[in-house]
Amino acid sequence: MSVFRAANNVNKVPADRPYPINQRPRDEAIPDGPTERIDDRKSRVRRDRIASLGVVFAVFALITSSIAVLAAWRAVSLARLVAMSMPAAAGATAPPGSAGFSVTYAREPLRVQVGCSAVLFVDLDEPRANADEQVSDLRYDSRCGQDVPRLTLGPGAAAGAQVKDSDTDADGCQRAIRTTPIGPGGGVQVRKGAVLCVLTAAIPPSMSLVEITDVGTTGTAGMRATSWKVTG
Repeated sequence: MSVFRAANNVNKVPADRPYPINQRPRDEAIPDGPTERIDDRKSRVRRDRIASLGVVFAVFALITSSIAVLAAWRAVSLARLVAMSMPAAAGATAPPGSAGFSVTYAREPLRVQVGCSAVLFVDLDEPRANADEQVSDLRYDSRCGQDVPRLTLGPGAAAGAQVKDSDTDADGCQRAIRTTPIGPGGGVQVRKGAVLCVLTAAIPPSMSLVEITDVGTTGTAGMRATSWKVTG
């Protein structure tokens, strides 16, 4: 009868294996996963930073161009408003306008020619020299050398004031009429360089600036008038 004998050394570590069967030798290389070079990683980070900076610069350029377009649009709008407020007469230059007023005519020449001790009326709404007394805003009295001619307010004027500067604007006229008005019976001597403001009683009313440009010896005088329509 045959007898089968199992080997007694099945779990015995071979003599030529210096480490346990369930452990890896210390000097045996451990397999690595996918790797990349450190230089490649730095290059990719640098490219990402450059791309981010490019986006920032693009956004900044877009914002800057938008601001420039807005500024240009405002400049064009302002130029249009200035052009609309300029006087219609070619080459005429009016004193600056003001809020609540619009220029109707600028530096319109008026010539007064009367005889000795004569009276002439001026309408500033139109404007017109030798106007009808009932609608006149100024009364010109010639004294023929006996005294200096005088300008007084006519029936068509609501108020007036003498000012020093021919470049006074509508606001300046309004302030002068409020603070230093020409009282009842008062007037202005007709001398070269004299300036007065007149608020008319027309509907709608107008504010006028009248400057005496020259005075003759026989009852003549030159004037220059600017008018604003009261809109506010």
